[in-house]
Amino acid sequence: MKTLVLTVDRDDDLGRKAGIRGPVVGREACLDAAIALALADPEDSDANAIFAAISTYDRLKKDGKDVAIAILTGHENVGMKSDEIITKQFEKVIEEVDPQDIIFVSDGSEDEFIMPIITSRRPIKHLRRVIVRQSKNLEGTYYIIMKALKDKKIVRRILMPIALIFLAYAMASLMILYIRLTNPSWNVIDPGTFALTIITLTLGLYFLERAYNVGKKIRATITYVKIAMTEAKITFLADVLAVIMLLAGMNFGYEEAMSSMNPVTQSILFLHTFVLWFVFAVLVREGGKTFDIWIHRGDYNKKFWIGFLSTLSLGIIIYALLDYILLLMRAISATSIVPITIMVASGILIALMATFLHRRLRSVEDESETVDGSLSGN
Repeated sequence: MKTLVLTVDRDDDLGRKAGIRGPVVGREACLDAAIALALADPEDSDANAIFAAISTYDRLKKDGKDVAIAILTGHENVGMKSDEIITKQFEKVIEEVDPQDIIFVSDGSEDEFIMPIITSRRPIKHLRRVIVRQSKNLEGTYYIIMKALKDKKIVRRILMPIALIFLAYAMASLMILYIRLTNPSWNVIDPGTFALTIITLTLGLYFLERAYNVGKKIRATITYVKIAMTEAKITFLADVLAVIMLLAGMNFGYEEAMSSMNPVTQSILFLHTFVLWFVFAVLVREGGKTFDIWIHRGDYNKKFWIGFLSTLSLGIIIYALLDYILLLMRAISATSIVPITIMVASGILIALMATFLHRRLRSVEDESETVDGSLSGN
């Protein structure tokens, strides 16, 4: 069984500092790469990780093991782009070396984030972290701060929130100062309180963006809108119409809720009105998506009718249930019991139709799979 000693330079220090492109395969090539990186930047931890990988390779080779060694390099923009490059390089190494397992040598930094990519293709039987020992003279506060300020990754992750705090405080103070100078009669809040509010708001938005990648989602939405507009997709129009219907439902639900003074009744009245608009919005969105597929691809998804009937039946039953609760709370007339009963019966009937249609489609699919299997067997 061949073992691959692997190390990863996720932010491509080899390419940016030493001009070496990955993947690097073989002991001599890896040694040349480590020396080139160490000469270009003696303080780079990736060089130490490569030397440690070579040392591990030599030790296993001395013990008579069937072993190979490789270096993968990513991209300066650490994330999806670098991981895609690393994945392609790893596929090339697997095709060339064909190892059964991996010994992963890491400098203990962000390189270990790509371990799921490796384990999805070959098992990792050992992980070695390389921690570089520094001399005491290099551990001074000034040196650490200066080195941190030169590292883009540290600046982005640690100093960015600090910079936002200073900017938010300065902007808030200048805003209060401007208001007091231009409108002395205005009674504004204390500058410190206003600045603290702006700081918390700014940091909250920043951490929210970092946690949920709001920026990427906004860019993806803009790209989707551009593509939808250029290709005249009905799905985009259906999405816009569905959002408008949801907003209208919330507005009408609020107006209906304000007709009562009881908070519980207000909540039920709001849901009673909003549920209809919500069901219609879902049906419009799914209908637009299905129609779009049929227009552009010529394909038609028969399961749309199952979802259509299921959503419609669920909306009718929930609406009738809310009607019944309002009846018990004496918020509507007792004569509504007959329409409520009819709605419940209709919802159940539509749900049964959806179930029957689902079973019918499944039986047709099973029959087609059976026919295809018999044809392929022949």
